[in-house]
Amino acid sequence: SGNKAVILEVNSETDFVAQNEDFKKMVASIGEAVLNSDAKTVEEANSLEVNGQTISDYVVAMTAKIGEKLSLRRLEVVTKTNDEAFGSYLHMGGKIAALTVIKGQNEEVAKDVAMHMAAMNPLAIDKDSVPADKVEHEKKMIKEEIKNDPKNASKPDEIIDKMAIGKLNKFFKENCLLEQEFIKDSSVSVGTYIKNNSGELVDAVRFGVGEGIEKRQENFADEVMSQINNTK
Repeated sequence: SGNKAVILEVNSETDFVAQNEDFKKMVASIGEAVLNSDAKTVEEANSLEVNGQTISDYVVAMTAKIGEKLSLRRLEVVTKTNDEAFGSYLHMGGKIAALTVIKGQNEEVAKDVAMHMAAMNPLAIDKDSVPADKVEHEKKMIKEEIKNDPKNASKPDEIIDKMAIGKLNKFFKENCLLEQEFIKDSSVSVGTYIKNNSGELVDAVRFGVGEGIEKRQENFADEVMSQINNTK
């Protein structure tokens, strides 16, 4: 809305519940409440009021009604200026969401980049923003792979290092948003596509439902009752 956007993840235990109209209304209500507030964290959002109750209580009430544990897992508030454009894209019925900000009022470019992000799941915006530990791990794996190839047994270390740099650059090209081949035109990178349209990437966020959550084998009915009882 205007110069502010919210991307959020609300979890259910099954896909079936995620298609429930009550669940969809809950997600929309939470998003609307956050958008119209100063909340920037899940903790702050949980204390906001929706339909005469806090979001935290609302989620518990919906958990009791639907019979499956529900939770507001994460959110991010993104803002822009008047000379920037939002791009948003939902994929797989909302299982993946992407939100971008592009300098220059080109909403089509912003949406194209959001769509690309949703589909290609880049690890980072550019190579400078790839976590250092990830880069080191990748370097180590690449060097081991090169050295374990019998064809490279007699090659000096400086050649091995050059080969490793080449493979690392390929890793960046495949995993960094601005260096990836643009999904709608593989002749250019995403960064080049943005520049060709007089734009500049300001911000980009991608949420995939369940990222980083280990699948747990538990008695969901007991967990739901536990959540409800904790509010009494």
